[in-house]
Amino acid sequence: MKISRRQLLVGAGALGGAGLIYGLRFSGDAPVSAAGVTAPAAPPVDLARDYTDWLIVGRDGTVTACTGRVEMGQGLETVLYNLVSQAFDLPNERVRIVLGDTDTCPDDGTTIGSCATSEVGWGYWLTCGRARAELARLAALALECGEEELIYSGGLYRVANDESRAIGIGALGDGVPREAVIDPAAMPAAELEYVDRGTLRIGGEEIVTGRRIYAGDLEVEGCVYGGMLLPPYHDHSTKILDADLAAASEIPGVVSIEKHRGEVRAYAESYPALDKALAAVEVSWRKPARPEQLDLVNEIRDGRKLKEVIEERGDLERELGRCDRVFTETYQTQFASTTPMETETAVADVTSDRATVWVSTQSPFLDREKIARRLKLEESAVRVISTKVGGAFGAKAGHRVADEAAALSKRIGRPVKLVYSRRDQFQRFSRYKEAVIIDLRSGVDRDGRLRALGIDVMQDHGDGLVEVYAVPHVRTNLYETDLPAWHATMRGTSFSPDCFALESHIDSVARQMDFDPVEFRKQNVTLASFRPLLDACAEMAGYANYQRSDDRGLGFAICNHGGRQLGVVCAEVSVDRTTGEVKVEHLWAAYDIGTIINRNTALANIRGAMIWGIGYALFEEVAIDGHRAHASGFEHYRLPRFSDVPPIEVAFLDNQAPGSPRGCGEMPLVPTTGAICNAVCNAIGVRIHQLPFTPERVKSALEA
Repeated sequence: MKISRRQLLVGAGALGGAGLIYGLRFSGDAPVSAAGVTAPAAPPVDLARDYTDWLIVGRDGTVTACTGRVEMGQGLETVLYNLVSQAFDLPNERVRIVLGDTDTCPDDGTTIGSCATSEVGWGYWLTCGRARAELARLAALALECGEEELIYSGGLYRVANDESRAIGIGALGDGVPREAVIDPAAMPAAELEYVDRGTLRIGGEEIVTGRRIYAGDLEVEGCVYGGMLLPPYHDHSTKILDADLAAASEIPGVVSIEKHRGEVRAYAESYPALDKALAAVEVSWRKPARPEQLDLVNEIRDGRKLKEVIEERGDLERELGRCDRVFTETYQTQFASTTPMETETAVADVTSDRATVWVSTQSPFLDREKIARRLKLEESAVRVISTKVGGAFGAKAGHRVADEAAALSKRIGRPVKLVYSRRDQFQRFSRYKEAVIIDLRSGVDRDGRLRALGIDVMQDHGDGLVEVYAVPHVRTNLYETDLPAWHATMRGTSFSPDCFALESHIDSVARQMDFDPVEFRKQNVTLASFRPLLDACAEMAGYANYQRSDDRGLGFAICNHGGRQLGVVCAEVSVDRTTGEVKVEHLWAAYDIGTIINRNTALANIRGAMIWGIGYALFEEVAIDGHRAHASGFEHYRLPRFSDVPPIEVAFLDNQAPGSPRGCGEMPLVPTTGAICNAVCNAIGVRIHQLPFTPERVKSALEA
């Protein structure tokens, strides 16, 4: 994003002007000092350059942090308040956090991948350290003393032996921007020492009392509700052949209804009127060309095409022939949906030459680009404001609700609010976490050393299969397929199915060879940092003295989330052999995720992800065929309930890359599913190879 000096100062206008300004640029292409920043640029930094964030010390002594990332429940707002307020020793009232506004914030990408805290948040902490050092230098010059004579507190510098000589941070600086270059791949130690003060979540009271304003709560003068007719088939597989709108147009409260460019669009004064109007349309649809019946396993296998070899070393086939034992297994996962509590929602106000859109989104700048393209406007004429997001988990990264709302508004010439129904959320885009088939072959020597590992992943991205176990002979093939449901970004991404398959297989091999599953993993992991995690998790669970019963068991699983986040989860489950019902009795976890900025926020993210792991293991599944998805609400899609949530105990270690945070939003989901599935096997002595572990599947496995 190109930012002019005027735009930057307008962004700081509420501060009474800007004194000290830092443009943060996350990059690995510039020299980085031990403190993680370069010296102030000379001549001054060019405001037309791309920056990922701004840190501004205002003339009134307030500090503003602007970032294009958004708050979607993960606690980024809380983290930034914690970091900036502590760095400058200011109360939250003197700190401003501006998130996800394309007219104010630079573009630093979509909020995904558990990296907002580790990159943006910690980048701010490092830059705050640089800014404090610069302010101290400027204060010493202004007060005509040495920096060692200064005492800093609450935004004010004083001379130690003469406190009548003082100057506030707002009076320092010259309005000339400095540049901080941060390499997120090698975050250095900070100049300031951060201390987690256990602060509560920003806006937490608003959330639990229902006073927080989301996109659907916004009121814009003259606004109507808009919507499109949902097809009975996969959205990309059909189109309208004919539509009779007469009955729908007579519904009280309907403002307008039309067929436009292959869609039926309706506008109404209220959401119920809109819903009734769309339901009253008499319409015929083109039937999808593909058969309605979907033989998922055979279609994936028969239609697979090799996309890439994502890991290969040694000679797999030769080594398998030399190993003492060879094991072959296949695992299968399900289609799953993100199902955030807040469905996709946007409010658009479009005039002939300007568009403003408030949207629940993870990617405001991508939305701006799509809106501009759809409306044939310059991007500078489009402003996207990310409202507080009521859950996203990938569903609101690049979704089309923002440009749909803008198109509706332009068409009718009034502000429009577009709210996806739960049925829309399940069916409109036909995008889910993919159903995956994974074939595994492993060769092991008599001492329990993995010597060979072959993995064929079908209909997936293959994440989470490398850098976990130290195997000298490996080949991992990634195959793509063509199914009626499309891939969607979803919490845990492809780590979830891949970790379930790999950790189930490792557990199966260990048990068949009469090795302890924990010790087997410790012997074969790539990273030594996994061993203290396994030990800590086993100790919390009382694993050394655990007595398995016929219907109760423990299971472990590990995850290496991109080399940045390591996790181990242990699950205890009970199984009702009569009904096949599985209940998770206890979860223990040990995570190596670096510096914890806010323990309360971290634990909330981790426990939420682990609860989702329960759902992915036991309940969640979108049933689809070649024509449609058979889910329209939570009556068809079972999520974990409070009664399903066990005690969850968490330990934090910082061995892998100490000194900075590395994120924790996605990773805890991933090993939780594998740990639960391994615990079920431990409890009943039968291994199940397909998710989710529904009562029917468990009972069938027991009977078999």
